[in-house]
Amino acid sequence: MLATVLVIFTVFAGQLLRIQAFDASATQAAALNKRQFTSPTPALRGQILDTNGQVLAESVERFTVTVDPTAVREYKARVDGTVTKVGAAGAAAALAPLLDMSVADLNGLFTRPGKRYVIVKKLVNPTVWAQIRALGVPGIDSERTAQRLYPSGMALGQLVGFVLPSDQQPGGGVEQMLNGVLAGTPGKLVAEQARDGYVIPGSQRVDTPVVNGRSVKLTIDADLQWYAQNALAKQVTAVGAESGTAVVIEAATGKVRAAASYPSFDPTDPGGANKANLGNVAFNDAFEPGSTGKLMTLAAALEEKVITPDTGVIVPSRLPRAGIRFKDNEAHGVENMTATGVIAKSSNMGTILIGERVKTAVMASFYRKFGVGQKTPIGFPGESAGVLVKADKINPQQRYTMLFGQGYAVTAVQAASIFATIANKGVRVPPSLVEGTVNDSGTLVPTPATTPERVVSQDTATKLSRMMEEVTGPDGTARDARIKGYRVAGKTGTADRYDDKTKGYNGFTASFIGYAPAENAKYVVAVIIQKPTSGMFGGALAGPVFNQIMTYLLERDNVPLSTPSPLSYHVWSTKPLSDRDPTVLSDARAKRDGL
Repeated sequence: MLATVLVIFTVFAGQLLRIQAFDASATQAAALNKRQFTSPTPALRGQILDTNGQVLAESVERFTVTVDPTAVREYKARVDGTVTKVGAAGAAAALAPLLDMSVADLNGLFTRPGKRYVIVKKLVNPTVWAQIRALGVPGIDSERTAQRLYPSGMALGQLVGFVLPSDQQPGGGVEQMLNGVLAGTPGKLVAEQARDGYVIPGSQRVDTPVVNGRSVKLTIDADLQWYAQNALAKQVTAVGAESGTAVVIEAATGKVRAAASYPSFDPTDPGGANKANLGNVAFNDAFEPGSTGKLMTLAAALEEKVITPDTGVIVPSRLPRAGIRFKDNEAHGVENMTATGVIAKSSNMGTILIGERVKTAVMASFYRKFGVGQKTPIGFPGESAGVLVKADKINPQQRYTMLFGQGYAVTAVQAASIFATIANKGVRVPPSLVEGTVNDSGTLVPTPATTPERVVSQDTATKLSRMMEEVTGPDGTARDARIKGYRVAGKTGTADRYDDKTKGYNGFTASFIGYAPAENAKYVVAVIIQKPTSGMFGGALAGPVFNQIMTYLLERDNVPLSTPSPLSYHVWSTKPLSDRDPTVLSDARAKRDGL
């Protein structure tokens, strides 16, 4: 027996020596690891502000209330002047009105068998948590979290984007685009706790402070965005369209003041949204512009001096080119127009007769100068560059279809920027969306300005702008875009829409893009309606929305009424035309010139 006892004590002594001497550091580390807990402290994301300082998105402090059912049963409260153990039932009765929950539901959570951690309620505001903590209920604890609020709701959902409620990670829009600035750095508390869950006084503790995200200021005008969103939503619904977008750009600065899309979604509930509606079609959706693209054709022809606004154009009933017999939307006989009339009446054949006088490579270079085929400097998530093939890859049919806006693709922001270039006297200012970022001292640090580029001369821009005024004139295609007392320059568009799902053309793109007053415009408004089921023409479908948004801007800014134009151009030729007239463009003349 003595020998047996000595062997046992020898084993114990050996184990004690191993634990306290040879493995002391490892044993201490394991013990510390069991005592330690890590409590993350989420950073509050920075605010997203509009150009006037209005809050578009902000984070607020919230708490997740938890319970340890094994501890809450010891709850004591004063009952009729006597401190009495009331347990889980008493805790449930005390907390129910504060948490806006039923006593029965709380009691069920507080009495879960075998649980040491149960979530009671999420997104509890700090005031309520302070009241709960003051009750001193054992086992009731909280975890600091954050909630993202979007005061403008669906009006800015597709532009501002959203964060996932579970982890505050960005899921699109400006939230994703500027996440590096907005997110901040979470804090962290590492401490030792006793078995009852409380921090051991005087124990090892490491506290990494939280760094909240910085705020950003956008070029967006929230009031204008809201107005554009509502006007657009009503029209898209009324004409049974698949989607629509309305973009407002400040011509002289390139600042995007509104980028509305519909259908939209509620950014506070991204999980309940249709995934197809989470992006912003103003940046993400590339489409063939149709007749609004004729603006670039006419700009190139004027700049290359192959036409003047009053150049005569004999438009036939059919125009054979590259194996296609082109025609206008409405059948007609031979018509004697001017170049101004071609854009006013939106003649495809007339545009071909004008555009084919400019070499293919030169025309393609103008497209690129206007920003087609390249992303904007904005860098919006999922932004499309559009589609524009290289000049040497343009096939014979594209050579002609591109002249009237088919065979390449643009986004709504790109399309608006093209018109802004003409409104800005021929100088293109690349679009921008961010005014600046707020630094640590609370000062706004402006975003570096984009570099302007002259695309066409001021003379060309002035003439073309005056020619586009005839689009809203008596003989034009956009009567619904007229605004009483103001000169309106713009262009309608009706294009066949390519459908990625069917891999073919399906439906139409109806659009109107313009500005007012034409002689000194501050804003360009682009309205695009995709796949309407009621109607197809841009003047009738997009024109009224343009009218509403532009009228709102003119009235808001108290813009003076227009003065008469010093330039007078004609839609129809004022003299007899023939192929012998050097100012006349016609099929016969084009063939004779080998074009």
